[in-house]
Amino acid sequence: MAGMAAAARAAESGAEVAVVEKGPAPGGSAALSAGILWTAPDLQTLRRVVPGGDPELGRALVDGFDPAVEWIRSAGALVSGRWEGQFGFGSAVRVDMHGLFEAWRSRIETRGHVLLRTAARRLLVDDRGRVCGALVVGPNGAAEILAQAVLLATGGFQGDPELRASFIGRPADSMLVRSSRWSVGDGFRLGREAGAAASRCLGGFYGHLVPSPLPDWGEGHFLPLTQYYSNHALLVNSLGRRFTDESLGDEVSNQATLRQPGARAVLICDQAVRTRYAATAPYPHGQVVDRIAAAEAAGGRFARAGTLTQLLDAVAGWGVVRRGLNETLESWAVAAEGADANLDAPREVPPEPLSEPPFYALEVQPTITFPFGGLAVDADGRVLDRDGAPVPGLLAAGADAGGVQDSRYVGGLVLGAVFGPRAALAALGVRAKEVTVDA
Repeated sequence: MAGMAAAARAAESGAEVAVVEKGPAPGGSAALSAGILWTAPDLQTLRRVVPGGDPELGRALVDGFDPAVEWIRSAGALVSGRWEGQFGFGSAVRVDMHGLFEAWRSRIETRGHVLLRTAARRLLVDDRGRVCGALVVGPNGAAEILAQAVLLATGGFQGDPELRASFIGRPADSMLVRSSRWSVGDGFRLGREAGAAASRCLGGFYGHLVPSPLPDWGEGHFLPLTQYYSNHALLVNSLGRRFTDESLGDEVSNQATLRQPGARAVLICDQAVRTRYAATAPYPHGQVVDRIAAAEAAGGRFARAGTLTQLLDAVAGWGVVRRGLNETLESWAVAAEGADANLDAPREVPPEPLSEPPFYALEVQPTITFPFGGLAVDADGRVLDRDGAPVPGLLAAGADAGGVQDSRYVGGLVLGAVFGPRAALAALGVRAKEVTVDA
């Protein structure tokens, strides 16, 4: 998303551009996504949700959302109307990603090339210390591409077990990857070799809970097996205890699950939650999938019972501590009635009662779509060294640039849509606010 957005903006500004795409088609993880472009509606909300994020980057993100949407719409891609409440607090639109990438590719190819199945292996640096291109390897062998500036936009380091373990911690090295297979930290490593500093928030990541175990895992499973509705359910670890505020969202529970024994949890809900949330679209224009049925069909550890006692017996058979789970269910019931309860983890909103049979239990595991940490950058995408000075000629955007988010999620596609074009303009010596959106 970031690389294509940057190249399209540079091309329409008159620059010659080359997109070096490691995979067989442009788009990376964005091409696999549901196309939801979203973020916090204002800076106050953003700072409340991600207080550990970089304020300068946060302001640029919020201020750049509406212009990015209008610029995408001007490319001819289908963009839905705006809605509020995405992930509980955000403003969002849905974009036809296929149409957008086709439009951007056409624009790019009027001023340059999109090189597929080609990987950057080394940055070129001139005798003044300025990044001036890259050594790339593709179907026709190795070649050097010289450039006024290089933008790193390889989608993050989630595909590299070593980097996951180094920054997120074990057992992140064995976590399922829910993204493009090509995002293995190339941009991060290239930037570091050129003197870049790492950003803040290196331990956070975005992903969602999916069933466990999964005999098969691939791109076709990413959306239908995501348990978006877990914010309405009860989540316990192998001790039978709650360990997070489920109401904060599945993407928050996903991170918390990684830190639990065995990096697994059990999701429990009743028929009312299944009907209202698990078997409906998780957001406007989203897929209508019965995610509990999909999880069972995919081979996840699953139980259905007519009573909570029967469900307790089934889950205890998976190795979950029966006494702990029983106490958790009792506390949950008290809290659902509005009374004071001794909850293992506090909740921002009262829990929904487990009252309508049948009752369901599903073992779940965490996944990673991209890390919140990456290369240190300023608001125009200039990569910074350890002294906070720009690395000449080097920029980064999208998931290769970190620091916007801490342990909470405030958008993915939007990072590319906002910061990719800003970085392109910075490379051309144009200030973002000086550019108006074409009608």
